Amino acid sequence: MDVARTALRKGVRHVSVFCRRYQTAASVREVDYAKADGVEFYYGMRPTRITDDGVYYKKVEMDEEGNITSTSEEQFFPCSSVIIAISQGAQNRIVSTTTGLEMSSHGLLATDEHGHTTREGIFASGDVVLGARTVVEAVKYSKQVAEEMDEYLTKRREK
Repeated sequence: MDVARTALRKGVRHVSVFCRRYQTAASVREVDYAKADGVEFYYGMRPTRITDDGVYYKKVEMDEEGNITSTSEEQFFPCSSVIIAISQGAQNRIVSTTTGLEMSSHGLLATDEHGHTTREGIFASGDVVLGARTVVEAVKYSKQVAEEMDEYLTKRREK
């Protein structure tokens, strides 16, 4: 929720959150605040691939235990940028399912000091890069990475 709401505060006009399940990991209060800020939520959405023009996904149906019972045909959601926010810890599925991303020797997503990953145009911050740290450390580093992202996107827009 922090990522979605911060993007809006930084001038993004439209923010959509895809939730793989029918609920978020965030609290009801956090979701309510995000909705009040204008964030749109899409539940049961499983991204299958990310392109320069948007996200391909499948809508899923689940039973009460969270098991997938059916999936839709792949659909396309157009967007100008994508931020992957994966909650509290690193999940190596991101690396194993995305070409061009590498892990560090500590099992975290490899980045340089500015948050650039080993794949052009992909940035990372937070626990997936630093490991479990304090909120203050994560926020400080994430602000630096956000500035780098802004600079990268601004240069790209100017081309």
